[in-house]
Amino acid sequence: MNSTPADEHRFLELVNGNRDRILRVCRVYAWNSADQDDLYQEVLSQIWRGLPGLKEKQFANTWLYRVAINTAISFVRKRTSRTDRVVYVEHADLTRTIESQQTTDENSDDRIAHLYSVIFKLDPLEKALVTLFLEDFTYEQMAEVTGISANHVGVMLHRAKKKLSSLMTEEAPK
Repeated sequence: MNSTPADEHRFLELVNGNRDRILRVCRVYAWNSADQDDLYQEVLSQIWRGLPGLKEKQFANTWLYRVAINTAISFVRKRTSRTDRVVYVEHADLTRTIESQQTTDENSDDRIAHLYSVIFKLDPLEKALVTLFLEDFTYEQMAEVTGISANHVGVMLHRAKKKLSSLMTEEAPK
């Protein structure tokens, strides 16, 4: 793509306005900091490549999530297809997760870190739906991002919430 200053401005505006959202998607799909950084760079690359196809500004958020989640799912597939790859949670990353929260309530920090660690264990579609749910997307918007029907979103999200609840209870910190 031959970029123009307008393209670069549009890209920077979209990325800067959604940086936290993109980082949350990366956090859900890649737990350690190195993988999160790699995934973030890959998402930015895919946004840049796909930007010429984004015609209407009002659909930018759902488009961006579709790009981020599809990139994350592909990233996870590539990483897990390597049989020598071990997925783990680095202690430093977990500590950083807790410290990065903007609340002063330590119990809340622990719950948020625990929630992310449990979300990480969901399958890719469940991660996508829970992430979008936490971002207050409607079922219709989730359907647009994931490519499944709004009714199916409701069913899958309900199942994901039940699974998440069960995992939260089973793995509750003592």
